[in-house]
Amino acid sequence: MDIKQQLFADKSSDKTDSASIEKGTIRGIERVTDEERLSNTTHVWNACTFWLSANMAVATLSTGMVGGSMGLSFWDCFAIIPVVNIASCLLPAWTASFGLTGLRMTTFSRYSFGYWGNLLVVIFSMASTTGWNAINSISGASVLTALFDGKCPQWAGVLIICTAVWIICVLGISWIHRLDAFLWISPFVVWCVAAGTRAKHFHGNAVKSPTGPNGAAAALSFLAVVFSFAVSWINCAADYNVKMPANTPRYKIFWATYAGIFVPTILVQTLGAALYSGVQANAAWKHACLAYGVGGPLKMASEPAGGFGKFFMVLAALSSIPNNIPNNYSFAMHAQNFGPWALRIPRVILVTFGFAAAVIVGCCAARFFPEATLQTFLSIIGYWTVVHTVVVTGEHFIFRRGRWRLYDLDAWSKQDLLPFGWGAIGAFCFGFLGAALGMKITWYTGPVAELVGKKGANLGHELTFAFSALTFPLFRWLEKKYTGK
Repeated sequence: MDIKQQLFADKSSDKTDSASIEKGTIRGIERVTDEERLSNTTHVWNACTFWLSANMAVATLSTGMVGGSMGLSFWDCFAIIPVVNIASCLLPAWTASFGLTGLRMTTFSRYSFGYWGNLLVVIFSMASTTGWNAINSISGASVLTALFDGKCPQWAGVLIICTAVWIICVLGISWIHRLDAFLWISPFVVWCVAAGTRAKHFHGNAVKSPTGPNGAAAALSFLAVVFSFAVSWINCAADYNVKMPANTPRYKIFWATYAGIFVPTILVQTLGAALYSGVQANAAWKHACLAYGVGGPLKMASEPAGGFGKFFMVLAALSSIPNNIPNNYSFAMHAQNFGPWALRIPRVILVTFGFAAAVIVGCCAARFFPEATLQTFLSIIGYWTVVHTVVVTGEHFIFRRGRWRLYDLDAWSKQDLLPFGWGAIGAFCFGFLGAALGMKITWYTGPVAELVGKKGANLGHELTFAFSALTFPLFRWLEKKYTGK
């Protein structure tokens, strides 16, 4: 860091202290050194409670309802949800331990994607966090709309949720961990009440799942949705562990993160599948679902609790706040990886920019665009997450032989010591070729996807993985051979 940048950092730090905003997070993406992590540290249990709060959310409930909307019975959804999550939650749990390097995930990706190739990570991560921010806010807003019988429009709910998220993110990582230690409790109570008061309306066999190729197509498409939900945390899981002591055992972070993502995701997605079985069997529930989305059947489930039911609806809507904290906070971390010029922009300004982007996208989507449009967009982003995982994993286990000492962690900002990224760029291109062949979205079905069933099946993730995993080792080997990096 040159003298000019140091003066700027010191100035910003002083201003931050006077505003009672956490001093440590004004620094942005600079590596947190081993010495700096000896004080004001993050605890291992924070890795669990942070993700408990992020996933004990109404968006998780909405994800579980998708299988029923695809024509699958509750029991088929119940079989898919745990099996897929057992495997998919391993990925963000593993990348969460990367925080022990002192680097955020997008910055750490420079060692595999290269200094310039990493711009792909930056752009797609920012798009992903903005899109998920909007989707999650709309889920919470639909609950408020249902509670007030349409008198609270969805755009207003989006604005309320995003503003609350912005305030917490401005306070910084220490405050985020303090609040997330408790924010998972209230939605957990809500889901227990919803399950207990309306269990008699849930019907495991309300509909029969399609059989043969059509059944396989529906199951594969729901599998892709469930997989995408869990792995979406990969691009930011490490960001919240950079202040843990360097000698923290990696397995502790892994299992704490795994439990924090896996447990609420399994429970709430299963409740969502059960809730949709009530929609399939009950005309009043179906009408409420068509009118208000996820908020409709949730309102029907909460009605027997009377006034408490309305209070629980508010808590359910507010569960979107901790759900969106990782998206808004990490948006700023992603943005600062554009280059040295982006490092000069205070984190608070970038968090505010991410807030504005989420509000605009969320409000416009709630008002003008069908939910399928954003779901399509996020499916495409989901394919990117697969490429990201393949490249980082391939670099770590093939080219660095799984040894952390082979990373020069002080070279994170030095262009001359990092690869350009040709290997990752090549794998990215071939990965998206696989996605184009296997994807099934609202306006396009790939030639391979349409081979399964009448409507096609989403095979985009599988083909993205195959194409990128086969090509990255070759392209990276060629890059190292001809550039030496």
